Amino acid sequence: MSRRRVVAILGVTGRLGPAVARAFAGWEVRGLSRRAAHSDEAVESISLVLGDRRRAADLAPLLEGADVVVDLLCFGQADADVLLEALAGLPKARRHLVFASSIAARFDEDDYGRGKRAAETRYAQAFDGPVHTLILPRLVASVDHARREQAYLESAASTGRALHAGSGRQRQTIAPVAGVAQLIRELADDAERVPPGPINVGPPETIAVEQAVAALVAGAGLKVPTGRHPDANWRGPHGGGDERLDVTRSCRLLELSWPDPIEVYRELGAWLAAHPTGKRPRPVVRKPSKRFSGRRVVDVHGRRRVPVLAEPHPEIEELARWLSPAFYVDTGRPCNSACVYCAVPPHGDTQGFTPLERLEDAIAAGRAAGCERAILIGGEPTIYPQLEGLLDALSAADLRDHVLMTNGLRLAEPGLVEWLVERGVRTFHVSIDSADESTYDRISRSLGQAPKQWEALDHVLAHPRARLYVYTAVTRLNAPAIPQLLDAIAEHASALGRPTPPSILAFVKPIGDALSHADMLLLAPEERAAIAREALAAAEKTGCVLGLRNLQACLAPELVRHLVDYYLEDYSVDIVSGEPEENAHAAYWSHDVPCEACAHRRVCSGVYHDDIERFGVQAFDAIGPESLDPAVIPPSWRPLE
Repeated sequence: MSRRRVVAILGVTGRLGPAVARAFAGWEVRGLSRRAAHSDEAVESISLVLGDRRRAADLAPLLEGADVVVDLLCFGQADADVLLEALAGLPKARRHLVFASSIAARFDEDDYGRGKRAAETRYAQAFDGPVHTLILPRLVASVDHARREQAYLESAASTGRALHAGSGRQRQTIAPVAGVAQLIRELADDAERVPPGPINVGPPETIAVEQAVAALVAGAGLKVPTGRHPDANWRGPHGGGDERLDVTRSCRLLELSWPDPIEVYRELGAWLAAHPTGKRPRPVVRKPSKRFSGRRVVDVHGRRRVPVLAEPHPEIEELARWLSPAFYVDTGRPCNSACVYCAVPPHGDTQGFTPLERLEDAIAAGRAAGCERAILIGGEPTIYPQLEGLLDALSAADLRDHVLMTNGLRLAEPGLVEWLVERGVRTFHVSIDSADESTYDRISRSLGQAPKQWEALDHVLAHPRARLYVYTAVTRLNAPAIPQLLDAIAEHASALGRPTPPSILAFVKPIGDALSHADMLLLAPEERAAIAREALAAAEKTGCVLGLRNLQACLAPELVRHLVDYYLEDYSVDIVSGEPEENAHAAYWSHDVPCEACAHRRVCSGVYHDDIERFGVQAFDAIGPESLDPAVIPPSWRPLE
């Protein structure tokens, strides 16, 4: 009985190694790796050696008796010399070497390309046996723990587009690893089938980069277009140009049936989506490439000129007075958190912080609109590098009692609350989404910062001149524990001898990151109504005044008195002309629901387009005017049958 042939694979874990090991079914497979295999890389009947590719003593046991050596871990002449040294100490035997080189060895004048060329030359000169050097193009595998294509999913989540370098139309030879592995097996089975030396390897057809990226994001379940990356210097996973490899010779000699690279990209996208990193998204654009363009308008919280509700809630009326008449001052998108629901994802920013001189234009427009104070937003306004200059500019415009909308992380710093109050900030909107640290970590995509939020809450509660309300973005992740969050807020207030501050529950809007992660975050309309009712019951037990945002009155008519939007009149002001116009956010809303027959149609903003697309209109039913002041009931409204 003949012995089984032996293959030694250097680099058996990773992107290409597992496919090569699987291709050698029926052989004795030995593999070298610096780490243990992941569960989805594991191959049955493999002898895995954990060792250092650059130590001849670690290679020798792997190579002894091997018929074929597949070197996937050689990046320079020094690596090649280690393998040759290990073989020199073993009994003489005819061996066959398959060395994985790269297209970079032919075109790139960097350390990687030069290293591959040097190793190729060294093996050709000194290896005792046939050497096949595979000139490999870009590879794709359905599983890749190095997550080389992760940048496309991050940009899709950050900006609503999967961003690639260049036009996306550049053509590249891209080889599925299963096809490369089968080619290596065929060379191992018959070393004379292809003459020794270098050979270009890959499928006969090139594909466009935008095709590969589109397949990846589609496989991940993201319905986003592809687009050119705004940073002209960014190269990304596929580089910025054509990468064609002439594979005519290998295709003629070996007649392989290659897997479809597009289908492998879909599989990879599905794998990446099913194995999220949990890490904070990285910036899409490098700092040196950011250019500020700014907004044409400032948004305004005005006070209703006529009453809306027949019996308004007096404490929510007071909360609305804290916020109006006021205009938003947008300090820019940079943030010290990366909340998964963010409407203006800071990691997708192409502008950076707003220049102070642009904010001075916004201040003039807000002042001309009759506003008494500013609402500082971002991003995160407490990290704005010109915050003191901004507060000075507001003071010079005779504006005071400002609102600061913050995640609170910097307010944990001793003395910062006092510094802000002394410079005109009166109302602190502190965003706290959960009393559970693990839920906070998941929502914020930042680890270990939850205690800072509670320390910040205590600092604001303790300040005698600071007004405070807590703002909670309600998602599927934190909705079940809203009562516990309200209890925790009340406990912190009680410990400091202060009344429980008001809270606003805002059901997350399907824009920005929240739209990208809609399946994980968005609640159906009926669920929102049930959560609002449960939260109101919990708030009453703690003495908390509870306001609601982004909840249509028709979903819970008995809660209308708690809808903060009914106490404010939102519109925008053109920065140049100073003229008021429709709220800039109206582009996201629709009244293509049963609004025509609803008594609230003059005061309700409507429903987000993406909510309608996702959940339909069945839950949105016209309601009567029982809770409204007669002055706002549409003249054409008729009693519902």
